[in-house]
Parts: sequence; C-alpha cells; structure tokens
Amino acid sequence: MIRPNLATMLAFLITDAALSREDLERLLREAVDRSFHRVTVDGDTSTNDMVLLLANGRSGVFLKDSSGFSLFREALFFVCEELAKDLARDGEGATKFVTVSVWGARTEEEAKRCAFTIAESPLVKTAIFGEDPNWGRIMAALGRSGVSLDLSRIHVFLNGMPCVRWGMRAEEASREELRKVMGRKEITIDIHLGLGDASFTVWTCDLSLDYVRINSHYS
Repeated sequence: MIRPNLATMLAFLITDAALSREDLERLLREAVDRSFHRVTVDGDTSTNDMVLLLANGRSGVFLKDSSGFSLFREALFFVCEELAKDLARDGEGATKFVTVSVWGARTEEEAKRCAFTIAESPLVKTAIFGEDPNWGRIMAALGRSGVSLDLSRIHVFLNGMPCVRWGMRAEEASREELRKVMGRKEITIDIHLGLGDASFTVWTCDLSLDYVRINSHYS
C-alpha cells in the first residue's frame, strides 16, 4: 500500500544545520513532490503517512548564503529520491524495480497521468514480472489515461531498446532481444508522446505471485 500521498510510510530526515522553520517546510514540500510523491507499488493508499525534516542546528552552520542553501537543497533532494526508489524496490513481493518516464507531453500534469496509469496497470506490472515485452499493454494504458494523444507520434523504449515507433511495432529489435532486456532486475520504460516539452517520472515495481500471496493472507 504505497502510493502518494505518502501512504503507509514514515520518513524521518535529520540535519545538524541551522535553518528556519519556514525554509525547512518549503524545502521539504519541494523535495517530497520530487520524490515520495512519484512512487507507487500498487496504487492503494492507507491512513498512515508522515515525513519529518528536523534541524537541530548543533553544527553551528547557518545556511544563509545562496551557495550553501543550494548545496543543502540538492543533498535533501538526493536523499529523498533514493529513499523513494528504495520504497519501490522493497515493494511487497517485488522482483523488479521499474522506472516509468513520460516525455514530450503538453503539460507536466498530463505526463504524470500517463506515467501513473502505466505504473499502476496490473497488466503492465504482471507482464514485467513475467519478463514479457508486451508493449501493447503499455499502449493500452496510455489510451485509457484520459490524456488526448496522437498515436502516430508515440515512441516506447524498454531499457533504451525501441519497441514502438510512430505508434507501431518497432522493427529494430526482435522479440527475443526485448525478452532479454525484460530479464533484468531494473527496467526503464521511456514513452515519448511528441506533443510538447513536459515530462514526469514514476518509480514502481512489478506485481508478482508473492504480492498476491502476501496480501491474500494479510490478516
């Protein structure tokens, strides 16, 4: 049950730098939007979630100048992103870590809708578990995302290997080559919509037999 907004997750971030409450809140909201809010395991949420950023100032380092503040911001974003990715890697029954990136959307919101629809599709997730390069399931998920798309502009890549060109099956890679790609522990799905300059990335995992076993005997 991991899906924004931060469901079933408790995160505690601590620094000995000295920052104001206002700066901490602003930085944390930005970091969460770029990390934890981009993770989904199964699309379900729960009642328990929290992220805390605590600063005790014991180092005596006051981040007043822009360079120090920028360095802290980058470090915070890096830590949050790595923790978010680990949530997907540690998903119940997960055997594969999956990055879904949508490029060339008209707006970030449209890219987000496409990315989450793919990342949460049971058919896509089970195909990934079965190491089946079923690009038709990716295209079907795009089609029901609610975003207006031009099929003839869409390209899809699996770990950099083309499987869809201009909305049709790509000729560059054979099914056997694509199956080898799907056998890796980390899978990247890149979708190029050809509609604009906006993009969005979501981190997820596959849906395995163990996921069903764990959640069918939960109580």
